[in-house]
Amino acid sequence: MRTSFDEQPLRFFLPSKTPGVRLTRGASGGTMSRNEEALKSSDLADRLRRPFTTHPRELPDTTRTLVIRHGSGWQSLAFLCLCLLLLTVVMLGHQALRALERRNQENAVVMTTVERKIQKLESGIGFDSRRRQLLLGMRDHILRVNPRVSLAEAYRYAELALNASEKYPAVDPLLLLAIGTVESRYDPEARSAADARGLYQIWPSTGRLLLRSLGWNYEDGALYDPQKNTEAAALYLDILFSTYSDPQLVLAEYNGGPLNAGYFRAGVSQLAAETRSYVPQVLEMYGRLKEKLERGEDPQAEPVHQNARREGKTLAP
Repeated sequence: MRTSFDEQPLRFFLPSKTPGVRLTRGASGGTMSRNEEALKSSDLADRLRRPFTTHPRELPDTTRTLVIRHGSGWQSLAFLCLCLLLLTVVMLGHQALRALERRNQENAVVMTTVERKIQKLESGIGFDSRRRQLLLGMRDHILRVNPRVSLAEAYRYAELALNASEKYPAVDPLLLLAIGTVESRYDPEARSAADARGLYQIWPSTGRLLLRSLGWNYEDGALYDPQKNTEAAALYLDILFSTYSDPQLVLAEYNGGPLNAGYFRAGVSQLAAETRSYVPQVLEMYGRLKEKLERGEDPQAEPVHQNARREGKTLAP
């Protein structure tokens, strides 16, 4: 047997504190307004008993996306080629500058070498010119001193004196010329009362030592040989200049020996009269020759060898 309760389920409501609300049962399935309000209140109470959970507020998505546009491949290749081209140009320029610098250095070395050669050539030409001028001046002086000597002989005597002075740098060729002028007046056969012989009047005892030092054998007529006499005189003067620093003492010993050189230094009366007059005479002649020949006078200005009336104008044998 079915009842009316089986057709419609029963609903129970909690008592409400709200006045005027009652539990009712609808027979026909309809609900009253107060029951609905009670149901809403019950649902609200259930919600209040649940734990309160706060959900974070979802923020709007503000992420920005960057879009990178890639160029085409030929642009990157062109940029790379341009960089390589610039690097090549820089390297070529650097190499060109280095090559130019090396060339400039080589040119500087070549120019320095050429300048040195030119200077050497000019000095050689200048030396030869001065030497020739000095040689001709000495030749003309010998011709004036000894008119009987031939032109070739005068040239030979001057050349022998100049060569000997070059061999012994301490000996001035003009001093040698002055000694020959005072000693023998450039007569190769001259012989003094003291037995001094030749152009520069060398004693045989001294000449024997000098000639042997020069590698020649001494003979009785060796000092009359112009070459041997000139070489021996230059060697003797070179030895004396290494002993004395005063040209006066050199000339005093050359003329009168070491004893007269000591007397000349001491200034005593025992000095030989010949040596006393010899030293200033040679120095005076030496000074005149230096003043005349070293100031650059042209030796052709006094062509004494062209004088047809000159005594001894003969051909050399």
